[in-house]
Amino acid sequence: MSGRPFRHKALLPRFRDAGRGLVRAYREEPNLRFHVFAGTCAAVAAYAVGVSGWEVAYLGGTIALVLFAELVNTAVERATDLAAGGRRHPLAGAAKEVAAGAVLLTALHALFAATLLFALRRDLAESVQAVFRLLIHRPLWLLPPAIAGVLGLFGGSRHES
Repeated sequence: MSGRPFRHKALLPRFRDAGRGLVRAYREEPNLRFHVFAGTCAAVAAYAVGVSGWEVAYLGGTIALVLFAELVNTAVERATDLAAGGRRHPLAGAAKEVAAGAVLLTALHALFAATLLFALRRDLAESVQAVFRLLIHRPLWLLPPAIAGVLGLFGGSRHES
């Protein structure tokens, strides 16, 4: 590793580094890939059932919250592993458990949001039928979840750097 600092003064390198971080996390974290897949499935289902404006915002915020929690969890795990130097330490374990708990909490909220939007505000059977109708009449709507799923299967492995 070179002696260059991690902080940039210019705006574009900051965006480049953020983009690299997203790509790295997607490649190396299977849980993030799963959450991206689930989020694309939820977005397609939302389109199929015709969610309203506030429901779109709620669903989008929920998906973003889950992805955010997973990214923070990944950062906490990496920083904790580095700080612990490969040794087991109760505080390192606690930090990882708390970060994983944040992901669990947001994932449970996502289940609540899906229940609310697709089963309580609408009849669940009608929601499922609407999704099937969309996929039968407009099969290209299968592409976003299919791409996320295929990329998720072949996402890669964890690389230390």
